[in-house]
Amino acid sequence: MMTAELIKKKALEYGADIVGIGNIDFYEGTIPQRDPRNILPNAKCVIGCGFRVPRGLYTAMDRGTQFFNYTQLGVKYIDEEFAEIFLLKMSALIEDDGFDACLQRNVSNLRIKGDKTTNAELVDTYELAHAEAVSTDKVVPEVIMDFAKSAEICGLGSVSMKGTVLTPEFGPFVRFVYIVTDAPLACDVPFNRSLCDECGECAIACPGHAIAADGEFNSWQCAVYYRGAHKSNPFMTDNVFKENSEREAILNGDKVFDRESARTIYKELDFLPSRATGYAPCLCGKKCDVACYKHLKTKGVLK
Repeated sequence: MMTAELIKKKALEYGADIVGIGNIDFYEGTIPQRDPRNILPNAKCVIGCGFRVPRGLYTAMDRGTQFFNYTQLGVKYIDEEFAEIFLLKMSALIEDDGFDACLQRNVSNLRIKGDKTTNAELVDTYELAHAEAVSTDKVVPEVIMDFAKSAEICGLGSVSMKGTVLTPEFGPFVRFVYIVTDAPLACDVPFNRSLCDECGECAIACPGHAIAADGEFNSWQCAVYYRGAHKSNPFMTDNVFKENSEREAILNGDKVFDRESARTIYKELDFLPSRATGYAPCLCGKKCDVACYKHLKTKGVLK
């Protein structure tokens, strides 16, 4: 018999580090293209699972001695290999018991129609600007769940001032997958406290000033400095931006980028391999998340 206890036991056995189950009713009011009920109309709940990103990957970047392993192991491997195998195992467990399991991996290179933001981790992102509904009773594809909101609904963590999910176990060092299912599982209580005290350490640490003091986040600014536009990038050379009249402003993180200017400058930010993997190497060292983790640890918030 399918139970919440069995789901959680198997999720941990298959490699998840944290797991929670959220009631589908808490998605009431979600915009249609974020609502899992438009993926599976008779869904009863959402199973949320988190995978820790090894702390040592951040430590190496913080020391300035190793950057590429974070991209390869902490992002690409977890999202594209480990999490996918995990989801397929979980779906077999659920569907063998007669229920549907709609698997939700992080589709980090896609943006729903109207979403003009980007994801710094990817070589580029694509807004589904020309998507149309297949019929009048359907929403415009793709339906892409709000992973941060879902983490709160599943009781796994809270969303920080800049939109990152913070968990009591791993702070911001975690990645998520979800399963939308019609299995009638006992649900957890949503996460009802904020782990973020809006200290602003993430904003202070960001070399590209992509995070405003009030938490407003410029994803295109982030993408440029994630790729190493700042002078602190150990792979920076005198030839980069040599002909650009705003070179000093860029190197100091003072130049403000939008969608067009960021994409224009991407071609100059080619310090480590990215084309073959589709992922941009993290050359800012994820200073925002490192600062956040250190703050949470100092406060005694982390388990």
